[in-house]
Amino acid sequence: MTERKLAAGRQTDDPRLETEHDKMNLPNPLSRSLAGKRRLRFGRRAPIATVVSLFVAGGVGLTTMTALGAFNAVITQNGTFTAGSIVLKETQGANTCYSTGGTNTPFTTNSSSCTTIDVFGAPTGQVPGGTATTQTMTFQNVGSANASSFTVGAPTCSAAGTGSYYGNDTSGFCGHIDVTIGNGASVCYYPAQGSACPALSSTYTLATLATATTSTPITIGSGLASNASGTVAVKTQLDATNATNEDMGLQATQGFTWTLNQ
Repeated sequence: MTERKLAAGRQTDDPRLETEHDKMNLPNPLSRSLAGKRRLRFGRRAPIATVVSLFVAGGVGLTTMTALGAFNAVITQNGTFTAGSIVLKETQGANTCYSTGGTNTPFTTNSSSCTTIDVFGAPTGQVPGGTATTQTMTFQNVGSANASSFTVGAPTCSAAGTGSYYGNDTSGFCGHIDVTIGNGASVCYYPAQGSACPALSSTYTLATLATATTSTPITIGSGLASNASGTVAVKTQLDATNATNEDMGLQATQGFTWTLNQ
């Protein structure tokens, strides 16, 4: 009640509450202050709510603008790593052998036995000084990597009797078969020389070939690049001088190992 009377600027019944302003009938500054507080406390609620609404709306708009304006760049890809290969292919006539054992054949050692091609050509009925036999074979590196060396080893030779009638010179028969290995033209690999192979003689036989390659194989050319090929001609003859009746009906078997190296 007292506060309202002061706000109106009227005299109060209690003389203790009268001020000089009341006596002079002047506006009381205390009443103005109280009225102003009321206006501040009650009259500004709507603007505050409006500001909050605008802020929330503005926040939504800001989030949307950030999502629409984001930059991005993406690349997806694979990495591949492929090993090369060195694969030796041997061809003689219609017969073919592969170091892998065949085409499209998974392998472990890249080494296989070729039973369809005989290095000597499997001659039969040979006699001392008879017609020499030449077996020509083609070797090719069908792999994707180059081979720096191509070698052949033939460290073992043995003999055994065949048929119903044969001699007993099984230990010496390999030394009575003359042999040369070359490219069939101007290069000889055994005996090694930079020209055509010499005439067959008892100087170079299957036995001496075995001894020569026991520890060190014979080098064939200068290797084989990928898809490159080379010719090897093996020529044999039963020696005209050293072969005797003890060699009749005997058969020599010699193992050959052809190797490509990276």
